[in-house]
Order: sequence, then C-alpha cells, then structure tokens
Amino acid sequence: MTHRFSSAAAGILTLLLLSCSPSQDRAPLNVILLIGDGMGVAQLTAGKTVKGTISMERFPVAGLVTTHAAGSYITDSAASGTALATGHKTDNGVIGMAPDHMVLKNVTEYAEESGCATGLVATSAITHVTPACFAAHVPERHMYAEVAEDLCESGVDVLFGGGYGYFLPSSHPQSLRTDDRNLMKSLAGTHRLIYTPAGLDSLADCERVAGLFYQGHPPAVHERNTTLSALTEAALSVLSRSRRGFFLMVEGSQIDWSGHDNDSQGIIDEFIDFDDAVGTAADWALARGNTLVIVVADHETGGYTLLNGSIEERTVTEVSFSTSYHTGSMVPLFALGPGASRFSGILDNTDIGSRLIELFRGR
Repeated sequence: MTHRFSSAAAGILTLLLLSCSPSQDRAPLNVILLIGDGMGVAQLTAGKTVKGTISMERFPVAGLVTTHAAGSYITDSAASGTALATGHKTDNGVIGMAPDHMVLKNVTEYAEESGCATGLVATSAITHVTPACFAAHVPERHMYAEVAEDLCESGVDVLFGGGYGYFLPSSHPQSLRTDDRNLMKSLAGTHRLIYTPAGLDSLADCERVAGLFYQGHPPAVHERNTTLSALTEAALSVLSRSRRGFFLMVEGSQIDWSGHDNDSQGIIDEFIDFDDAVGTAADWALARGNTLVIVVADHETGGYTLLNGSIEERTVTEVSFSTSYHTGSMVPLFALGPGASRFSGILDNTDIGSRLIELFRGR
C-alpha cells in the first residue's frame, strides 16, 4: 500500500525536524530580539493577509507568551519590557526595577559583562519604555530625561531611534529636558553621532554609534525618513565587528500606537515595516549560522478582531476593537537559529528574559 503525506502533515513534520535538529541546541554567539509592541495574533494575521508571505513564516520554532504584570492581569509596556529584559515581574509603570524598586539586572548588562557588543533600535524615542527596559532603571516610565542619563552610562554600543531632545540641555531650543545637562556632549565622547539616515552609509570601521533622528518620537511609518529594516541592517553591520558576539534588541514600537488609536490600517502598515526588519535579521542570521533570532510581542493592544477580508485581494475589510488599551491575550513568539528550541511552547514573558540571560551569564 502506498501512503502519502498531506502537504500540511509534511509541513508539520518539517517543523518538528527543524526544531529538534542539533543546530537548534548549540549556544549562539549572537542574539537578536525583535519586539513587535502590541502585536497579537490578530495583528499578525492582518499583516499576513495584506503582505501575503511574512518573514515570521520562516522561523521553525513557535510558541505563545503570557504577559501579566506583578499584581495586574493586564500589563503595560514597562512591566512587560522589564520581564523580557530581566526575567522578573514588576508593577506597571516601572522600568528595570522590582515592585520594591530594587534594581534588576538586564540581559544587556549581562551581555556587556561577557564582553559582547550591545544595541537598541526602535521606531520610538530611544528613551521610550521598551528600549529603556533594556538599559535603564527608573521607578516611573515617563522619566525620559533620567532614562537618557542611564543610556549614556549604560555602555550600549548602538542606539538608533528618536528622542535627541532628551539629550540636549534646557538652554537648547529643541531640548526636552528641564536641566542644563548636555548628554549629547557626553554621547559624542563615546559614540559617533549621526543625525540623518544618510549617516548610516558611513559606519565603516565604526564600533559605537548613536543615531537619534527626531527630537521626540518618529512619525508613523510612511512619514519616517528610514525603515526599521535599514536601521536593523546598519546596527548589525556595527555590532558584528565584535569577536565576542552581540545582543541586539529591535522594537517595532508603533504597532502598539495604532492599536491604541483603533487604527487597523496603521497596525498593518507598522506590522509590515516590523516584519521587513524581521526578514533582515533572519537573512543575516541564516547566512552565518551562529545567531539566535527571537520575535515576540510585549502584549496585545486594542482587542483587535478580524471580521472580514480577502486572501485573494490581500485586504482586511472589516475589524472591531474591544478596547483602546492592552488586553491579557497571549502573544506569539518565533525563534530561529542555535538555541531556538529553548523558546518553544507556552512560556511566560519572564521565561524569555531568564533564558536570554542564561545565554550570556558566565560566558
């Protein structure tokens, strides 16, 4: 008797074989963590409907992540970002600290201690909540000026995003600070400063760079002066000069903002920009074989529901939102490269932080 696998069964078998292959169990030299802020399963589905094939489909390992904060079923980005960065729960609004405000060591700090290069890239101000969780320790998420100070002292090698106003003294007309500290001068002493994306083409032999392209937050995707993919590629070109490896966090910040605005088209546009960056990271990692890439969200935003659309026409035509805030739904996770099998199944966001830290602890 001849037996034939269905294409679906063959695909499942391929995923199982890939996720159990020896290459998945090796320790990675480099780690790239991409965070789609506010990206739930519906956001993922809408993006795939419009884009057709998404980069995340190339990842052989998948899972789901619970996101609750300490003492709260619904998390904010500060508590969830802290969990992803440190492996510990905290209260909403707190960055890089426990509920009692004890400082929590983050994966960026562990990577730096092991001699690795580090980088943070975002489509928000670099002082905003998610990137801050990977470099700062403040009791209140809106302390952007203090986050800027922590960033200058953090040792992070690559900073790409907006928010240069938080690094300028109050005497400067574009300053967003209330004191006269000139953190831009401090950054200039340790990093090459670039002020427009054109500067991304002049990073040969550069080991530390800060590209802060907007006074505050960058605008929405179609108005930004560069793509998240281009920023990711530039960050990788700098960080890969480290022989000890690197840790890079890349955030697609504004998927979340469109969710808060109940803007379905905005969600899709921002998701596609983020997924393009995922593709850039995956291409880079697959070409080298020594890099773990993880894609995850910090929470879902908007209670986004897809009610109608067309696969053939690549359109989402009817949606609903149950809230303008976050929800408690689990969020998707994808992993690729050595060590990816450690990130499969149903996990808590603290599991991700703890397992990332273990990859760098004691190297």
